[in-house]
Amino acid sequence: MSQHCPHCQQSISSPLLSRYEDFFACPHCHCALAHHEADIMLYALAFIITITTPLVVFGEVNSLIAMALSMLAYHFLRPKFFESRFRLRIVKFFPIENI
Repeated sequence: MSQHCPHCQQSISSPLLSRYEDFFACPHCHCALAHHEADIMLYALAFIITITTPLVVFGEVNSLIAMALSMLAYHFLRPKFFESRFRLRIVKFFPIENI
């Protein structure tokens, strides 16, 4: 799934979260972009709750084991199914002031 640069509104293919450290550049306008942190946290929380609850309630699995299994599943499924849905944001750089 292609995403859109919030600066130039061009369709781009963003790299995986594991492929960059702080930001990546838009190939069209060279603006510094990153995946939106709120999306990352909300998708993770929704997935973990959705998987953990049935495992605990219906599967009678220990809650710690169910959470560990759901977090591990999210870790392996995130690059394939979730990262293409994360919104992109413009990275703002602030100058470091002398302390």
